[in-house]
Amino acid sequence: MMEEDRAFYREHLVKSVLPFWERAFDDEEGGLFTCWTNDGKTLVSTDKYVWSQARMLWILSYMLDTLALDEAEERRYRKRASSLYALLKGGAILSGKDEGCAFVLSRSGEPKEAAAGSGLYTSLYADCFVALGFARWAKVSGKSAIIGEACAIFDKTLALIAQAIVKTEPYPLAPDSDAHGIHMIICNTAIELARALESFGDSQSARYWEQGRTSAHTILGRFVDRKRTQIIEVLNPSKQEEGLLERHRNPGHTIESIWFMLDALEGERVDELHALLLSALEGGWDEQYGGILRYVDCDGGEPIGEAGSDAFSHLVASTWDYKLWWPHAEALYATAKMASLTEDPALWRWYERIKEYTFSTFPSLEEGMEWIQIRTRTAEAEEAVVALPVKDPFHITRSLLLLITDKGLV
Repeated sequence: MMEEDRAFYREHLVKSVLPFWERAFDDEEGGLFTCWTNDGKTLVSTDKYVWSQARMLWILSYMLDTLALDEAEERRYRKRASSLYALLKGGAILSGKDEGCAFVLSRSGEPKEAAAGSGLYTSLYADCFVALGFARWAKVSGKSAIIGEACAIFDKTLALIAQAIVKTEPYPLAPDSDAHGIHMIICNTAIELARALESFGDSQSARYWEQGRTSAHTILGRFVDRKRTQIIEVLNPSKQEEGLLERHRNPGHTIESIWFMLDALEGERVDELHALLLSALEGGWDEQYGGILRYVDCDGGEPIGEAGSDAFSHLVASTWDYKLWWPHAEALYATAKMASLTEDPALWRWYERIKEYTFSTFPSLEEGMEWIQIRTRTAEAEEAVVALPVKDPFHITRSLLLLITDKGLV
């Protein structure tokens, strides 16, 4: 099955996805334009969100690391990856003791506030994506100093979290809350750093493998609703009653997190992860219209419970029934990975169901225009901001690349 599918994914990557992003690079100032309308036709801002710049650095580096490229492709991707690295190193890494990486840069690479009064440092997720991008670029470029920079960024983020300086834009949390998303990105970043360090023969890799495992065990120990077999998105022990944020579940996050944990735990706790994946698929699937809902209540359907006036609550309440590109892209890889590992025919059926919905819904009908990334419940194109005001290059391309190159998929 997978060999035929690999050919399909490679063709889709080469003919539909990469051509769009080829025209998005800023060859004058460096980096990538990502503030496009959902259809990809109009550039609405030249701001450069660090989150997406770093993700594209990872994508290009992974392609250089794993794909058979011709000489022109190799040269072009190396030049652009080097440009992204220079942009991020020059502007994204903040020097303050209570700061990690800037959230957004100007076109020329100067850090700026995403909103007036927000400050430059607003997201540990941006920190982790910079560390991810640097780690993979270090491996490809062979420059050990860059893996040192990646580790320094990540270690500072961990230190800030330990000091209760926890910045989580675009999903701001109440002071007493903790989020599954924090631990899943720490897990993934730690494993990426460990692998890059191993490529240099650096024994520090063991410390990052252990951090990845610790984060995975934290998720499975603290964020699992055993009664419902679900991963909880937000914990707030100071609240006596569960509100909207505590009750809501994010099927896409669970699905993505599960393959992170499979990598981190290396064969441990597979049965638990298998059950959580099936539960997320069953609970997140829209039986009426097809596809994976963005958010669901812990008891199914539209999230309920008291909603605060905060931006995160508003996001959950107003966009719960959207069909977004990224959960579907992540579900393709996660189901194929778990099905290959467990030989569960139910998961192969899910894989086929998701593949059919995804490729009949998201890809643009116009050649070289990638995907219409944001859809309504009934799959109509929707011009909206669902996290960052960007058309993001990461989830589609990463999932396609992993589906093409992961030799464990059968």
